Amino acid sequence: MGHGGKGSKARPFSVSQEEFANSFDLIFRKKDKMQVRVKEDAKEFGNCGCGRSPTGKCIGWHGLSEQQFKEKLEEYIFNEGK
Repeated sequence: MGHGGKGSKARPFSVSQEEFANSFDLIFRKKDKMQVRVKEDAKEFGNCGCGRSPTGKCIGWHGLSEQQFKEKLEEYIFNEGK
């Protein structure tokens, strides 16, 4: 009785490893500045690792350009003064 064609051998690649790596980087483009992860500690969960958050908790600003960050920070400061 067959076992469904599954085995321990890897499937053959239809593209070279170099072409795969280049395509992977194009699809999942690396940002100039990536978020720095905080140690997996329950008290520190959700803390900002990039240093941009004015609250100390991650609010998603790590992926913003410098100009976008400045605009968001100005908006945050303005809204906090209300």
